[in-house]
Amino acid sequence: MDHVDEMVHYLANMNIRVTRRQLLKAGAAGLSVTALSSLLGAACGPTPAATPGPATPPPGKPKAGGTLTFATSIDVPSLEPHLEAADAWHRRKALIYENLTWVDNDVVVKPQLAESWEIKDDVIYTFKLRKGVKFHNGKEMDAEDVKYSLERQLDPKVGSAGRGDLIMIDKIEVVDKYTLKITLKEPTGPFLVALGGRYNAVIPKDSAPTGDTLRRTGIGTGPFMVEEFVPAQKLALKKNPDYWEKGKPYLDKLVIQVVPDEQTALAGLRAGTIDNVAIEDAKNFLVVKDEKNLVSTRTPAIKIDTLELPGDTPPTGKVKVRQAILLALDKPAIMQAAIYGLGQVIGGMPPAMKYWALPPEQLPNQKRDVAKAKQLLAEAGYPGGFKMKLRTIVGYATMAANAPVIAANLKEIGIEVTVETVDLGVWIEDWRARREPITLNAWGGFMDPDLLYYRHFHTPPKGMDFRRWNNAKADELLDKGRSTVDPAKRKGYYDELQKLIAEEAPMVPLYSADLLNTMQKYVKGYVQHPSGWYYGFKDTWLEK
Repeated sequence: MDHVDEMVHYLANMNIRVTRRQLLKAGAAGLSVTALSSLLGAACGPTPAATPGPATPPPGKPKAGGTLTFATSIDVPSLEPHLEAADAWHRRKALIYENLTWVDNDVVVKPQLAESWEIKDDVIYTFKLRKGVKFHNGKEMDAEDVKYSLERQLDPKVGSAGRGDLIMIDKIEVVDKYTLKITLKEPTGPFLVALGGRYNAVIPKDSAPTGDTLRRTGIGTGPFMVEEFVPAQKLALKKNPDYWEKGKPYLDKLVIQVVPDEQTALAGLRAGTIDNVAIEDAKNFLVVKDEKNLVSTRTPAIKIDTLELPGDTPPTGKVKVRQAILLALDKPAIMQAAIYGLGQVIGGMPPAMKYWALPPEQLPNQKRDVAKAKQLLAEAGYPGGFKMKLRTIVGYATMAANAPVIAANLKEIGIEVTVETVDLGVWIEDWRARREPITLNAWGGFMDPDLLYYRHFHTPPKGMDFRRWNNAKADELLDKGRSTVDPAKRKGYYDELQKLIAEEAPMVPLYSADLLNTMQKYVKGYVQHPSGWYYGFKDTWLEK
């Protein structure tokens, strides 16, 4: 299979149909972004006229106005666009802040604050910005703001966990008010995806001189503006009257209410005081999914639940101990306990990343083997097992359900587990400081293997290596995957990396849970993004 055939195959996996002849014709034209994107609608971006939108159009004719109350059990510590690492924040952040690009519901890169772009020699990206886009403080967005935002991310003194997503950038130049040129150090396959990732929001120049400036408010360009933020209670958002996508959002106000007890949230749904609930506890979804007065949706997700095994402290500093823990786990039982089977058991990436994910049967150590696990523990110097703490987070129902099953599994090989539960703020602080103990984790929002793996597993200074794995082979594969543009070659590197992670187990992927929502019948147009982010509220309206 030659390079062109590989590209055709890759695009087919992305549900993009194109013939070999069409691709060769586009290549002969110089592989311009406009030519390819109009042909493919793929990773180079659509034609300049394209704008973000839901995967499927909302039914009926949208009505403007009204307040929607959305309930979730998960709180966020702060609203800092470049520093806050909590996945729950990134779900909300898409409503307040925007990036140069975004990845749509079909996992295709599209323009957002960039109207279009051109690529030269695989390393020079020239972006044309949308004109007339206003920040929530009234300032018009321009190229200086984008430069400031990206350079703030890159500044090691700022300490953003997203720095690794942009480390490929060599220089950022303002060409004119609405034109920005970014030169990369080397060709980088996931660059456009990275620009639309978790941390790379555009903020006004000089608006965040310290890390505390934007912790309690927001100055973005998104469809909603921060009206009130009360940690552990609610985030009240109001319509951005100057939003660049005319007519959006339809809602006047969106209130994201933190309701730790989902039963209470569902009671509010039945009583009509809550309009939409993001359900974390699958058993609650099973209770309400067939109620005639409500609408329930289930969406495959680009997210994973994992068990993290740090590599720099005993006992998990020894590879054989980590392997023993992996082999002792009954992943189907863990998934059944946590999400009642509403998802898929995984060994590497979530299946929603269809082109990249290897199924568990193609990875090592995925079949439970208690006898071998005991043998490995003995070889590691723990023939009688040991005691260990397992950390979970307040409000994460799946972690609360996972932990007892994991404890029971590990007890069979002599490991006595004590569960400790901490607030999300404590968990995040330890995670960012790279001192996290053995813990359960739930994360998502990554649209490319580089965004999933590089920051998490590459050693500093390029990455954060949160699990302190310190693996040179992983670094090599991550660097090759990042610097390669050809999707088929990139896939080979990430296949190897998934196998290496499964072999040495610095992290144990457990399952990928579906995204579950239940809402009132009058809530229209909401489409759940596979990342779990709340893009869909921009297109939501109320038929009442």
